[in-house]
Amino acid sequence: MQIYCHETTRARNGRFQRELPGSVHRAMLGVLLVVFVIGGGYLYSVNQSAVQGYHMRTLEKEIGKLKQDNANLKIAEADLRSLYRIESVEGDLQMEKVDTAVYFEERGSVALK
Repeated sequence: MQIYCHETTRARNGRFQRELPGSVHRAMLGVLLVVFVIGGGYLYSVNQSAVQGYHMRTLEKEIGKLKQDNANLKIAEADLRSLYRIESVEGDLQMEKVDTAVYFEERGSVALK
């Protein structure tokens, strides 16, 4: 790539130095600005993905813990509802054994006025 210069100046060390026209400076600045903006957008998106992944992993761990707690509570509920458990605490609950069961029958509906 060949860049054409419009002017040549003498530098401090005595060598000639070429200056680029203003439009080339603006073009380079524009390219650098575009690269910077695209790079910043890329870094932002990668960072957001990492944050969401971390948050998702945390929620998955919490779901696993809650499933385990739920299973433990179901086991505790089954233990508390078991006939053996009820029979072992019948004295504390002031329960009595019934010899015969009494059933109530419904004879019909009654309308109240």
